Amino acid sequence: MADVRPFRGLRYNAQRVALSDVVCPPYDVISPDEARRYRTRSHYNAILLDMPAANDESPGQDRYSHAAAEFVRWQSEGVLMRDESPSLYLLEQQFRGPDGVSRTRRGFIGRLRVEEAASRVVIPHEHTNPGPRRDRLDLLRTTRANLSQVFLLYPDDEHLVWRTVEQAAGPAVSVHDADGTLHSLRSASGPQAEKAAASLADRSLIIADGHHRYASALAYREERRAAGDHSADWCMAYFCGMDDPGLTIFAAHRLLKGIDVPPLDEVRRRLAGSFTIVADIPDALDDPPAMMSRLTGNQTYPHFAVVLPAERRTLIVRLRDNAPVERLVAGGLAPAVASLPVTVLHHVLLREVFHVEPGASEGLIDYYPRPDDAFASLRAGDHKLGVFLSASTVDDVSRVAAAGEVMPQKATYFFPKLLTGLVFDPLD
Repeated sequence: MADVRPFRGLRYNAQRVALSDVVCPPYDVISPDEARRYRTRSHYNAILLDMPAANDESPGQDRYSHAAAEFVRWQSEGVLMRDESPSLYLLEQQFRGPDGVSRTRRGFIGRLRVEEAASRVVIPHEHTNPGPRRDRLDLLRTTRANLSQVFLLYPDDEHLVWRTVEQAAGPAVSVHDADGTLHSLRSASGPQAEKAAASLADRSLIIADGHHRYASALAYREERRAAGDHSADWCMAYFCGMDDPGLTIFAAHRLLKGIDVPPLDEVRRRLAGSFTIVADIPDALDDPPAMMSRLTGNQTYPHFAVVLPAERRTLIVRLRDNAPVERLVAGGLAPAVASLPVTVLHHVLLREVFHVEPGASEGLIDYYPRPDDAFASLRAGDHKLGVFLSASTVDDVSRVAAAGEVMPQKATYFFPKLLTGLVFDPLD
C-alpha cells in the first residue's frame, strides 16, 4: 500500500527574497548557459543547492558539502522557514506546450514512503543511468533533504483526490518560469488533506519523471536503515491524476553528435532494410511545424523524420512492416515496449542505419522537446544528425508499467517541469 502523508515543508521567506529570483528548473534540464544565469540571479537561488558547483572560496570542500552548508545557513538566516502544520501543497501550472496549445495541469506535493520496485507500490517506466543516480545520492547524503520532487501518476478518473484536497487549500503564491508557465502553489492541512493523502493508499503509483531521484532515495534509505536510522524512509513527491486534463506527454527528439554519418545514398540504402522513405525533402531546416505534422495522427507504423544537416536534407520514414518489432519481441523485449516508436528508434533505426547501439548512446545524444530549438541547433551545426518522433501517450506509460517493463531513457517528456525551490523537505 502507498503511504502518503502531509509534511511540514521548508519554504522561502517572502519577506527576504522574491520567489521569481530563487526558483529554477530541475537539474537535468538546465543547460550550462542557463545554470550560469540562475547562479548569478540570487545568492539564494535553489540551483546552488540542487545543482551545486565547485566552491572557489573553499577549495577543500566538495560541491555537495558546500550545498549542505548553504542549506543550513539559509535556514539559520531565516531565508528558509518551516511551515507550522503538516500540509499537502497544491500546484496548478498554466502553460503553453511545445505544440502551442494552452493547458492547466493540477497536482499536489506530499511525502511518500519509499518502497522497493518489487513491491509494485511505486512503478518505474524508464531506465536510469548510473551517473545521475550517484549525483542525486551524494546530494542526499550531504544535505539530508529532498530538494525536488519525484513526479508520480495515480488513477483517478473522477478527480476525487483533487477535489478532496482542494477543499482545504489556502491562498496561492505564484511565479512565472522562463517558459512562461504560471506556477501557483497553495498549502492544504487538516482532515481534508489527511483524507486526500490516505485515499492514495490503494492506488498504484507510476513514476512519470524523477526516476533517478527515486532510485537514489531508495539507495539512501537502505544506507540509513543499516545505521539504524529510519529518517530516510520518505521522499518528496508530486502526485498528478492520470486523467487530469492538463497532463500531456511530449516527445524528446534526439540530436546526435560524435558519430559518423554516412553519405546520403548510403543512408537511403541502410534505411531500405526496415523502412520506407515517405518523403525526401531538400532544404527542410526552416519549417519545423510542417515536418512535425507528418509525424502525428493515427498511423499504423511509427514514422520518423531523419534530418541530415550537412546534406540539408530531411527524410520522412516509416517502419515498413511489423517484422522488426517481432524480432525485438523474439529477442526478449516485451510487446508493450517493442512496439513503441522510441524503442523502434533506438533498436532499429539508430542501430541499423547509424550503428549507434541502444546501450552505448550516453554522451552521444542531446534531447530536445521543442522542435524549434532542435532545428536551431541543427542549423547552427552543433549536431550531425536529428531524429524526430511522435510522443508516447499516458496509455503507453500505463501499459508498460503494468507489464513490469521499462521504456528506453527519455521515452517521455512531461511538460511543464516542476520548479525546484517551491518547497523543500528535510529528512528529520
